[in-house]
Amino acid sequence: MKKNVLFISPAFFGYEKNIRDAIRENGYEVDYFDERPSNNAFMKALVRVQRKSINFIIEKHFDKISQQIKNKKYDYFFLIKGEAIPAKFILEFKKSNPSAKLIYYTYDSFNNNTNHSYHIQKHFDSCYSIDFRDVENNPSLKLKHLFYSKDFLIENAESMQRPYEISFVGTLHSNRYSVMKSTFELFKNYYLFLYSPAKWWFLYNKLFNKEYKNIKWSTISFNKLNLGEVASIFHKSQSVLDIQRYGQAGLTMRTFEVLASGSLLITTNQFIKYADFYNENYIVILPEDGIISEHKVEEIKSKLNLKKTMLPNFEKYYVNNWIKEFFE
Repeated sequence: MKKNVLFISPAFFGYEKNIRDAIRENGYEVDYFDERPSNNAFMKALVRVQRKSINFIIEKHFDKISQQIKNKKYDYFFLIKGEAIPAKFILEFKKSNPSAKLIYYTYDSFNNNTNHSYHIQKHFDSCYSIDFRDVENNPSLKLKHLFYSKDFLIENAESMQRPYEISFVGTLHSNRYSVMKSTFELFKNYYLFLYSPAKWWFLYNKLFNKEYKNIKWSTISFNKLNLGEVASIFHKSQSVLDIQRYGQAGLTMRTFEVLASGSLLITTNQFIKYADFYNENYIVILPEDGIISEHKVEEIKSKLNLKKTMLPNFEKYYVNNWIKEFFE
């Protein structure tokens, strides 16, 4: 008989569907629920900075989930992020499923999570984080990097054409635009996609954030790319730029997608040197400020078009393999 998994996670660019499908393909029954009552930009912001003000909405959302699962027994409860979920829901789940294993995972640093997501970890049997610093400072946490999906796997690598010398796909935040502008000017052919979750959010930042002042509206997209579209861009790119958020020591999802796609990874994340897969033939590390020197330009250009295959021994980060550790 298949074991049952309750999987709760915020929706994040479709990755939660990759994880859900990977759990199923590993032989489990899985029920997935979104952690947030809604995924519009306003609700996301409230969950992050004013959670108490919408407690009644969150409680109603989880009461509905409780009703849907009340007649089912689970072997595992897998929670990602945990910014919204009430502690009461977790405790009620444990009471109804006393032999279940509870697993917590966060794809952000504590600096970018709410305090709530930190305090609920005491209710879980095992806790994982992508962040090197958080794991070092919290003995209860285990380091676990992110993953890549099947969209990024390479077929017919030798015949693949890569017209872009460098590309970037991601959400606009912090100093990303200034770093990319100064870097991309050094290359002839590039692809740039910057996403903002809402027009009002972009306008707010243009008014109050100096990093946004000179960014043109035409540079920004308010519609997301799907994973297939992102993968297609990476497959056409000789290198891809990755810029982590301020204060984040964890490796981004882009790290794994780029390396799986056979592109050269250019990253500002200094911590990648400590990853088990680090290979300087596949990875170029920029200074944290993203300012690229003439020496780094030469290093990047010398490695362009050299890699068309995935980093060796990287299959463990394929989502179907990555998921297995949680349910051991």
